[in-house]
Amino acid sequence: MSRVPRIRVRFGMLLLSGVVGAVACGGAEDAGVASIPVIDLDGRETTVAEEADGRMALVSLWAVWCQPCKKEIPVLDEIAVEHPDVAVIALNIGDEESAIRDFVDEFSVKATVVIDRDGDVLSALGAPTVPVTVILGSDGEVRWKHIGAVDADIVRAAVTDAR
Repeated sequence: MSRVPRIRVRFGMLLLSGVVGAVACGGAEDAGVASIPVIDLDGRETTVAEEADGRMALVSLWAVWCQPCKKEIPVLDEIAVEHPDVAVIALNIGDEESAIRDFVDEFSVKATVVIDRDGDVLSALGAPTVPVTVILGSDGEVRWKHIGAVDADIVRAAVTDAR
């Protein structure tokens, strides 16, 4: 067998193994999101799973500069009231703590606020930017993901469907 066909065969085998691996790991981009280290507003390292404490979690990824994120704060509050068994977590991506605290005060954020300084959760979700909203089952697995702005009706339906 000449050198060129052997290279093609090896490349084909490598490509095939990558495809099989990708199919077998369907959803791998979302795997482990709940266990990625984040920081709470007291500077303590935690995870979304710890903050959810065994409950289903509605997690909103946001930033202080994000206009749609500001509109979603009341949605988070509504879901928290309607579904007290769901942990509602506002996960900030990369802002300074003082800016986050100002935002939380200005918009009366009632959700649990945590910070992902490096955007690891955003990357794990395969999202290019905020806003992103996810629902995690009590097992920490992603049950629903939406990239972009959402309204209360969309989130309500997703919470109901994720149960």
